Amino acid sequence: MTRYAPFHLEIAACLWEAVLTLRDRPAAEPDALDRALAIRGTFDRLGAETLRPIILSWTATVERALQGLDDDCPFGLDWAYIGRWLAESVDWSHPHHPVLRSDAAGQDTEQAWPTGMGEEPSPGPTDIAGRDDHLALLARIRSAIEYPENLAHSARSELIAAIHSAEDHIERSPLPWPVKLHAAAIEHRYGTNIHAAIDESSLDAEIAAWCREWWKETGDERDPVTLDDETVIAIYFDGHPSDGCAKDLLQVTPPLFHTSLAPKSVETGRYCVLSTAHLTVQTAGLLDGWASWPPTERPIDIAASVYGWFIPTRSLDEARQTQLPADLLRLMAFGRSRSFQFLLLDCDGDRSDDLPVHDW
Repeated sequence: MTRYAPFHLEIAACLWEAVLTLRDRPAAEPDALDRALAIRGTFDRLGAETLRPIILSWTATVERALQGLDDDCPFGLDWAYIGRWLAESVDWSHPHHPVLRSDAAGQDTEQAWPTGMGEEPSPGPTDIAGRDDHLALLARIRSAIEYPENLAHSARSELIAAIHSAEDHIERSPLPWPVKLHAAAIEHRYGTNIHAAIDESSLDAEIAAWCREWWKETGDERDPVTLDDETVIAIYFDGHPSDGCAKDLLQVTPPLFHTSLAPKSVETGRYCVLSTAHLTVQTAGLLDGWASWPPTERPIDIAASVYGWFIPTRSLDEARQTQLPADLLRLMAFGRSRSFQFLLLDCDGDRSDDLPVHDW
């Protein structure tokens, strides 16, 4: 078992406590507050167990800095100096790998000591359970490459095993971890188009590209290239009650992941609350009547609420559309164009400037 001088142990303890102080009790000045937020972000990303050996690996550097001080230095080995050294020497800007600035890290490293106190291996993930775990592993690897002399033998062995486990996981799985997928289904008279993207803006770009391809059917004389994606999508589907676009956020989970790693999911949907003033009084009467009919006899599936109705926005065939009034079809198209699956028509709901208003 490796033994360390009390001086080394005191530096290590002061380093850890000083980091916690900089994080939790910063001075009331902008730089200190920004540093505290950055340190907190690093703790959130890496966790205390992964971050602790990185911080302890700076012990030898602090010792050399202390040796370089004049004997009459008012600080000596005290709390104030350790905190000041951390503030001046550590770059916390990247939450996954705090590093020493070049002026601190470039000093002679002959007297470096192992990262793991008492040769204990530094803990860390041995498998990839998510993106943050992968980034934490990369941070440990980066630290080991930058300061190889500060890594205990057992910690090095543990890190190699973690890398091997991560490599094996990635080789056996088409995805290294669960990812969110934005998907959309465009229903039109020729069938259904399915689009998917890794983020919502990319998905909107695909939908807008499809709308621009069929732009002539809108009757709008503007050049769709000059309009942003959101405007193109809204104009196209507002003018096509028979076409619809439904969006959803899905999670793709790699097959190798244990079911316990996948978050429990429940079916969700999106709805928009609108004022019943966007309906005519005649249509409101129809909805009241339909809500009391047997479900199989209704021209549209609706549900009555205390002050209005729930209306689905999905596209209907032409025969079914002929049974619905124009103002109701317009509302359904409005909801579809904005990726709502349902409308809640409520007497206290908000009014939209994009829809006609009927006072009754």
